[in-house]
Amino acid sequence: MKERCLQATNTFAMTNMGEAFLEGFYSSRTKKDLKAGFDLMLSNITAERVIELFPAVDSIMPMLKAFKGLLDCEMAATSSLDTDMNLILPSVTGIVKIDGKNLSLSESEDLDKLRKSLRFKDRDSSYIDAMSVRGIINNDQLEIFPFILDVDRYTVALSGIQQFDQKFRYHVAAIKSPVPFKFGVNLKGMFSDWRWKLGKAKFKSTKIPLFDDQVDGVRVNLVNSIHNIFERGVEQAIKQNEQAQAAIESKKAAESYSAEETEELTEAEKQELNAAEAVKAEAAGSEGTELSE
Repeated sequence: MKERCLQATNTFAMTNMGEAFLEGFYSSRTKKDLKAGFDLMLSNITAERVIELFPAVDSIMPMLKAFKGLLDCEMAATSSLDTDMNLILPSVTGIVKIDGKNLSLSESEDLDKLRKSLRFKDRDSSYIDAMSVRGIINNDQLEIFPFILDVDRYTVALSGIQQFDQKFRYHVAAIKSPVPFKFGVNLKGMFSDWRWKLGKAKFKSTKIPLFDDQVDGVRVNLVNSIHNIFERGVEQAIKQNEQAQAAIESKKAAESYSAEETEELTEAEKQELNAAEAVKAEAAGSEGTELSE
């Protein structure tokens, strides 16, 4: 501790909920000027436990609740705090990393509707062999960069924006599916009330834009600032963390990457999609319903 700033490094805890590793700083120059920077890693922990330990995660990553199983999560960020030590969400700047194996989708009426429309074979619990998610937090939102999921009969690439007011827009590109051509699903709304519609596939193969190196660069920069907080100072640490995200913006520009939703399918493509699914449903001896919004 020095000059109203606390530094914590190499902090490790092993609990019955999982393992935790923390490095960070906390600055309290005045009651109205509370700042923090941290690199928090949680291993072998369920989404429910993550949210139970850190309620702010539910605002930043509500999609986490859609996955059942053990996860490895990391969040490295700087933020202003209120006097109850809560993160002031509009001020949060940083990165998120989520990895998991042997996962499944949680049960919900909306996900069941989507499963039924896409005719998943297993509509109760869709198995996911592995998942690796990378995202950046800035401007009051979390941007999820493209990542691959193998679910049921589909290989999909998922990406999108999660706003801190709970609104989201995601795109799911069906790279491999029972349908003979590529298509996408655009999801929009809130987890309590969302809609989906078919559209063009943003990605045509598993060769998707990856931002792993740039995300790791932001993390390393912040960890270095934490270790040198008394030399660099709090304001400089926060400024450098924000500037480190410029590499990600440069990569997005170079890849012509955008999180915007894609155009809708043409009427001919919709008819072809419905016809292909109807044939498969008839061959399986089951009565199908048309894919619709």
